[in-house]
Amino acid sequence: MQGGVPVLMRGLDGRRVLVTGAAGGIGAAVAERLVAESALVAAADLRAPDTSSGAVAYLGADVTDAADAERLVVEAREALGGLDALVLAAGIHYIGPTHETSIEDFDRVVDVSLRGTWLCCRAALPGLLAQGHGFIVTFGSTAALVGAPRLAAYSAAKGAVLNFTKSIGAEYARQGLRANCLCPGATETPLLKTLMAERPDAQHFRDAHPIGRFATPEEIAGVAAYLVSDEASFFVGSAVVCDGGFTAV
Repeated sequence: MQGGVPVLMRGLDGRRVLVTGAAGGIGAAVAERLVAESALVAAADLRAPDTSSGAVAYLGADVTDAADAERLVVEAREALGGLDALVLAAGIHYIGPTHETSIEDFDRVVDVSLRGTWLCCRAALPGLLAQGHGFIVTFGSTAALVGAPRLAAYSAAKGAVLNFTKSIGAEYARQGLRANCLCPGATETPLLKTLMAERPDAQHFRDAHPIGRFATPEEIAGVAAYLVSDEASFFVGSAVVCDGGFTAV
């Protein structure tokens, strides 16, 4: 605050951002935070999100479908008058023993998290590179960094997203693109509550976080907004971990 006026993150005023997975949880919080930072936001999900975040546009798309991902980027660019950044928060879990995981469940987790991330980047990169600047924030997880029992498909997908992001970060940095992977720890979303209800060690898992609690979606959204801002100008191909100390012990 300066003189009672909120100080916005540098560079976000008017920045045109497409956010996927924006119908709820972290994605919705990211859209709301970016709007609060005066960014222009297109909020997207499999079904168009509700209109409560203040986004410029609310778009429906299946990010696992190449044609839909292309259409989504075109519609976001048209709605926003251009496109400067992607925040790719779409993702799903599957929890269960690895040997009992069906091919369909494994493929679905990988398709949404990894294929969807790749397809959205593939659709947006030509325009971002042509204008000489762009920002991409993908979503990994602490499960991309350490083992996650009963979450093998999710862990594999998020690990791949992390290394995909490192690759494009290194590939395009000198062409004005900054790509980074935000790796949140456990975050208080409806999905986490469902997962915790299925874990016999739920309290132990919470206690394993040195901070003594899980993240809020708003805390993760603040980090995502930072990575889309000019404040994070030296972050390239980074795994940005926000996990309350979970991977520190």
